[in-house]
Amino acid sequence: MSKYQSDIELARLEALKRYEILDTAPESDFDDLVRLAAKIFDLPISTVTIVDADRQWFKASIGLNINETARDISFCTHAIELYEPLVVNNTAEDPRFASNPLVINNPSLGFYAGVPLRNSNDFVLGTFCIMGQKPREFTADELETLKILANQAMRLLDLRAERNKLRDLNKEIERINTDLSESEQRWKFALEGAGDGVWDWDIKTQQVFFSSRWKNMLGYDDHEIANKREAWISLIHQDDLSLVLDGLDSYLNKKLDHYEIEYRLLCKDNSWKWVLSRGMVVEWDENGSPKRMVGTHTDISERKKSEETIWKQANFDTLTGLPNRRMFFYRLKEEIKRASRNQSQFALMFLDLDGFKEVNDQYGHLAGDMVLTESTKRIKLAIRESDTFARLGGDEFTIIMSLKDDLESFKTVAQNIINTFRLPFLQVGTTCRVSVSIGIAIFPLHGNEADLLLSRADKAMYEAKASGKSTWFQYPFDLNLLIRSSNPDNLSDI
Repeated sequence: MSKYQSDIELARLEALKRYEILDTAPESDFDDLVRLAAKIFDLPISTVTIVDADRQWFKASIGLNINETARDISFCTHAIELYEPLVVNNTAEDPRFASNPLVINNPSLGFYAGVPLRNSNDFVLGTFCIMGQKPREFTADELETLKILANQAMRLLDLRAERNKLRDLNKEIERINTDLSESEQRWKFALEGAGDGVWDWDIKTQQVFFSSRWKNMLGYDDHEIANKREAWISLIHQDDLSLVLDGLDSYLNKKLDHYEIEYRLLCKDNSWKWVLSRGMVVEWDENGSPKRMVGTHTDISERKKSEETIWKQANFDTLTGLPNRRMFFYRLKEEIKRASRNQSQFALMFLDLDGFKEVNDQYGHLAGDMVLTESTKRIKLAIRESDTFARLGGDEFTIIMSLKDDLESFKTVAQNIINTFRLPFLQVGTTCRVSVSIGIAIFPLHGNEADLLLSRADKAMYEAKASGKSTWFQYPFDLNLLIRSSNPDNLSDI
């Protein structure tokens, strides 16, 4: 083992230690998972295996009469080293395992499949396994099911770690209560170095103690936030308020077994900060009702910012800032659902720039990008903010336009878009002229499915190009009928 591998293994073992899982008593949640796996795959053996330095220990198992085996004969060691699911359809034909004692002797394994239990820090703690004495083929669908069960096992381990963290926090509070008087000063000395903001809520009086770190995280001084529940509620973003209060109420009424929620809080500078709030009831009254709850706030703004960046990259065009093909189809399907519920109509426009290829050929791709961004600006001026305007790719664009008040309004909009292209693109060249051809399909007249509507709008657009470009066509109700207009004074109906 190289030094790098050794360091990784030491870090993995250190992470495993924090879960405090080794040699613990059986727990029904883990036991139920292995029983379910054995039943789903019709196999005699299933385990939740935790891999220690020199052994594999079974947190839960069915079909085995032992609690652990040496790591050097463990199938699971191979799985955690691979960082990927390990499937051995026939152990006797696999040179890695053909002479393994677990194959030759009891339990005489002929088949093995295991998925690594990987935590959020990418450390593999063990595996979720199924085994049998007979070789068998393991399908891709079966592997996906096994991954789902492994994910549930990992969630149970993470939940256990969270409970340990809150337990330790509660023990620390109890220790402080023994040594110090019940005053805000005790929090300042004991908890401010934890990195997270701490809160302590007296549920009966609605008084809440917020640590200095809790307030400073939002930019406030100690005296600027009152120690009252209302002060906290006033800082919650309105879009998150019902989610937060419903989650807290569900936890206090024992509908949820833990309280953990992400939401936004108002900072002193009027910006919003994302926090992860976790807490637990630490004191109950004589009637079994929650009396006191403590918890922490963790600043997760950077993580949320990264998630938002990734989401935008996946759903929006980087050049124009418009929704991309993926987001367009999502919004189109949502608009179909909405219009179906409301028995309303909308227009789907398919736009293609005329002469765009010539711009790229004559002036280069940088000029082409300038034409695309300028075209986006021009089209936006001709449509409403509520319309969905997307770039499918290249010089192809789409517009989803609801027709609530005026069922013919799309005709004027289409002509206005065409008119905005009458001016040359001066930032590229005085002779650079680009026009636009538009095809239009109406929901539900020309289709009630996304692909069909887009296909018919696309066909109408090609009719517009074939007729001389810089015009628009509407897909006909009847294939023998076609509406065309290149002049705002020459608009006709079906």
